[in-house]
Amino acid sequence: MAAFRFEGVEDVPEVVGNAFVDFVTAYQVPLRILLIVAVAVVLNWVLRRILMRTVTRIVQGVKRAQDVDTTSEIQAAPYVNARAVQRTRTLGTVGRAVITWVVVVIALILVLSELSVNVGALVASAGIVGAGLAFGAQNIVKDILNGIFMVFEDQLGVGDIVTIGEVSGTVEDVGIRVTQVRAMDGTLWFVRNGEILTLGNSSQGWGRALIDVTVRADSDLAEVERVTLETAKGLVHDPAIARKISGEPEIWGVESAFGDRATLRLAVRTRPEAQWAVQRALRAALIRRFQEAGIQLATELPKYPGGAA
Repeated sequence: MAAFRFEGVEDVPEVVGNAFVDFVTAYQVPLRILLIVAVAVVLNWVLRRILMRTVTRIVQGVKRAQDVDTTSEIQAAPYVNARAVQRTRTLGTVGRAVITWVVVVIALILVLSELSVNVGALVASAGIVGAGLAFGAQNIVKDILNGIFMVFEDQLGVGDIVTIGEVSGTVEDVGIRVTQVRAMDGTLWFVRNGEILTLGNSSQGWGRALIDVTVRADSDLAEVERVTLETAKGLVHDPAIARKISGEPEIWGVESAFGDRATLRLAVRTRPEAQWAVQRALRAALIRRFQEAGIQLATELPKYPGGAA
């Protein structure tokens, strides 16, 4: 009895090994398919991870070299370095989608091959079906093509402040088919690329801060212009604002005159996206300076019969 047990124990590894070989042989196709899927998932994750790490390093490297916190404050070689950062982010976003689709298509072809499907005949048939679907899904094709052109023509980038139709906000994601824009009130808009007919980008090149100063028409307008220009030039030397400004302040003269009111316009060229911050700082500085100089701002529009003002 003891000898029988000893021989049985020695036979266990061989029996288990044979069972494993039989299992692998019987289920080799499903196992290979599972392996392909697992490799595809891991490969997709690794490639996307590498891409986003590369994008992050490029962006941080440029900002570190310029000693700035935001892209719009990049000073050396203005526009070129800033757009390089924005373009890198955008291409990284689109690249993630491309990587996923390429990996999925390759994995699908390998899986079909394991299932003994004639991939060549399937691709030829898919081409015919695809032509028919393309005719019926023209909007999708239009969205994809327009999205590709927008990215490679650098019409917009992730982080840009744009106006698309009635939507204004910051671009959060540029996809192959849909662009996501976060509005100022926090609403996330999904805009189909094929529907973007006109696009205004406030983050390219430079901006301009425009300040309209409305005073009483009987005021000394020459004195108002002098005080306004001095105040703006003084703000240019403020360290908190100086790097947001790229040009000298200019008085464009009387923009409009209505009743007992006259409006003068001040213009200051700024870095992209900085015009609103400069406008706010200028308004606060002008109010303080006008109070000191005794210049009175117009407070209300004159009333006319019929409710017009």
